[in-house]
Amino acid sequence: MKNFLKSSLAQLPLLQSFPRLELRTPYHLSDLQPFSLELMSYNNRVRSIALTFLIIGLLAIATTLSFELWQINPLVTAENAGLELGQGAFLVLAAIIQGVRAFTSHESGLKRDIRVGLALFAFALFLREVDIDKLGASAAWDVLEKVLRVIALVMILGFALHMSRRIKLVLRNFSKILLAPTILISILACVFYACGWPFDKELFSIDKSLSLWFEETFELNACLLFFAAGLASNIKTDEVKIQAPSF
Repeated sequence: MKNFLKSSLAQLPLLQSFPRLELRTPYHLSDLQPFSLELMSYNNRVRSIALTFLIIGLLAIATTLSFELWQINPLVTAENAGLELGQGAFLVLAAIIQGVRAFTSHESGLKRDIRVGLALFAFALFLREVDIDKLGASAAWDVLEKVLRVIALVMILGFALHMSRRIKLVLRNFSKILLAPTILISILACVFYACGWPFDKELFSIDKSLSLWFEETFELNACLLFFAAGLASNIKTDEVKIQAPSF
């Protein structure tokens, strides 16, 4: 029965006059490209706004938890105590994220250099913030700290040598580097570090314990920002904005 219907339809003169049936759209595929570019630009803005609110929320939560911990136990601001260990944890995460993204996100050239540099910077800050030799009574902690410092020094010197050959490239793209989201957030983190310096030197006439809390909290938020910088995007190419076709 099925074969009979096929043969009957094939013999109809109307259908035989149409050798090929096509579905056509009033827009060529290339006409949709501007729409995809505009949609991509819109998605980038949405991600930037979402990351901004995430950072603000994390800073607010970190500051609140820091204050609560300080009220419960003022010694939380001591060397290698809770707040400094929290700073170290964020710095280690920042170094790992930047390093992983540098070599697994198909970034190359200057984009990779930026992430490697930020990873080394976060690692160096970790060695500054956390006294590894004082984490335990064993002499192994002291050996571990010295080994990590030597490794960090060798990597930083190697990175500096590598970048010395790319100075012209850096200067040509200096404005793009400064405007890269991961760089902007890292600069903001350095500003937070600078805000903690007056409290470290006790330049304000406030209680010493409160001054220590301000210092450690500013530094905690700075380390959190370095962690957030690892989540942010790198140098962006110039955006091409074309009006999308109206349907």
